[in-house]
Amino acid sequence: MGPLGTFHAARGLAADSPRAKALSNATTQIINLLRAVVWLIRHGVYVAGFSGRSQNGVDRIVVTVAASPLLYRIFDGRCCWLKQRQEGDMRIVTWFAFQNDIRIEWEDTTCTASRRR
Repeated sequence: MGPLGTFHAARGLAADSPRAKALSNATTQIINLLRAVVWLIRHGVYVAGFSGRSQNGVDRIVVTVAASPLLYRIFDGRCCWLKQRQEGDMRIVTWFAFQNDIRIEWEDTTCTASRRR
């Protein structure tokens, strides 16, 4: 019996009950979140926060990090842009990548105003 099986048995849950499955999924996501955050910190990335939400019946966790050129190196072609928006003279691009099944997001900003002399 694996660690979660022992965990469920100690609480009187059948391993295949809906509650046991939900608990197992939550535990897996929390462990993946921890692994992703530790991985980011070890690579020198500032973790700003995280949020969770249910999307079409599937729980999702998103970790928000500070923008850095380092992100493109550590994700090495595994990141892509999600959306773009314009705010005044600033173009803001939201990027994302996955680590340990956890979505990592950051925003890059670029000034689009022409230089005036």
